[in-house]
Amino acid sequence: MRNVVLTRVDERLIHGQVMTSWLKLCNANVILIIDAGSASNAFLKRILFAAAPKVVELQVMNEADAAAYLKEDSPAGEKVLVLSKTPQPLLAMVRSGIEIKEIILGNMGGAPGRKHFNKSISASADEIQAFRDLVDAGVYVYCQMVPSDAKEDVKKLLK
Repeated sequence: MRNVVLTRVDERLIHGQVMTSWLKLCNANVILIIDAGSASNAFLKRILFAAAPKVVELQVMNEADAAAYLKEDSPAGEKVLVLSKTPQPLLAMVRSGIEIKEIILGNMGGAPGRKHFNKSISASADEIQAFRDLVDAGVYVYCQMVPSDAKEDVKKLLK
């Protein structure tokens, strides 16, 4: 399996906080974005590649390709940061046999059909169920906006 050093749900995908905090914290040299919409849209992919640091390899994949990629052996020294807009692709990874020990929940903004939990997190019924299924599968899901923030257990939000 690939050497995944951090997994995060954040609808913004690549943005300043990921680049200045999370990437440095885990010393990742590969960013894997699991998002079918971005993977199939050449314009969105160009934007993501433009936003990623040139010293980091960027992969943008749909769920099936990401699962196959993550099941491959890591080259020596590889450290992968996994990003997804929503929890469903990460649940698909777990269901396909990829081990994910913990997920950091970042920004999921308000939208029609989403319940608001705090200033940065809103989720639809399907997203809430995906988080519950991840927790039931033994994945520790917690909120932490930047590395210095205190962890907030998502189980409290899902009650």
